[in-house]
Amino acid sequence: MLLPIFFCGCGYTTRGFVSQEKTIVIPPAVNKIDITADSRKYAAYTTFPILLEKRLTNAIVNKFNIDGHLKVTKQESQSLKLVCDIVGYTKEAVRFTNADDVVEQRLRLKVHIALTDSSGKSIKAKDIEGEASFFLSGPNRKTETAAQEILIDDTARRILESVVEEW
Repeated sequence: MLLPIFFCGCGYTTRGFVSQEKTIVIPPAVNKIDITADSRKYAAYTTFPILLEKRLTNAIVNKFNIDGHLKVTKQESQSLKLVCDIVGYTKEAVRFTNADDVVEQRLRLKVHIALTDSSGKSIKAKDIEGEASFFLSGPNRKTETAAQEILIDDTARRILESVVEEW
């Protein structure tokens, strides 16, 4: 009686993204953040990391190389193409002391990805948001630069997962 349930299972599969193409082209990410927008003009934190798009592109390529499901290549024929546009970067205060000094901050990086097959047909298009929190003081203190590396790594991991995961 339990045999049919055992073979049918719950529908979960460990199968990843299946495509005819076994390679992927990852052009450099494009920074589309409008640093002159009113939302950034009047924001309390208006910093912007240098070379964010280059560091994100390198992290994405590294994640795909480590994963191994799709081989990163420069040849566009017979390859998937992953286009990444950075559309947002925010820094917000999370925790304060009693004297209203900032204790913890959170960085968020929003990236729009578009995955197309070798014929140019869209497979996926979605927004991915990575985040990293860091303390400004105490034993777990980090610099903003160290937190940015964690943020970029988290965003690259989420992009990889959104491409290779079936669901």
